[in-house]
Amino acid sequence: MTKLILGIVFTWLIVNILKPIIKWKKAGKFEKRFLVEDGGMPSGHTSWVAPLATGMYLETGFSYYFIISVVITLNVVYDAISVRPKIGRQARTLNKLIEGRERRVEKLEESVGHTPSEVLVSLVLSVIIPLAIYKIF
Repeated sequence: MTKLILGIVFTWLIVNILKPIIKWKKAGKFEKRFLVEDGGMPSGHTSWVAPLATGMYLETGFSYYFIISVVITLNVVYDAISVRPKIGRQARTLNKLIEGRERRVEKLEESVGHTPSEVLVSLVLSVIIPLAIYKIF
């Protein structure tokens, strides 16, 4: 059980340390918003649930627990690459509609989704990191 929790926490930490570094390199300068912004490489949401599925497999094998964790992971992945990008496009459209007008609402965040490659990187890390933890401990 400890290895399972360590796998999830370490994967999430590594992903969320990598994300602002990658955004910094891509932008050419560091901005504080990179530390809290949604979206981008790799997927932080995926890094919460995918190592759970990996850990469940390592703990219980091909069990009901593993299947349930895979279903939850697939739901989060679908949300990250399908639903959330649509929300980002809607936010861009709404921000353009209210641009130049007196703002009574704050600007909506536009970068909320992920590309398939951003999720894939997170999925790969979500297998490698828990495997390493199970091997080390």
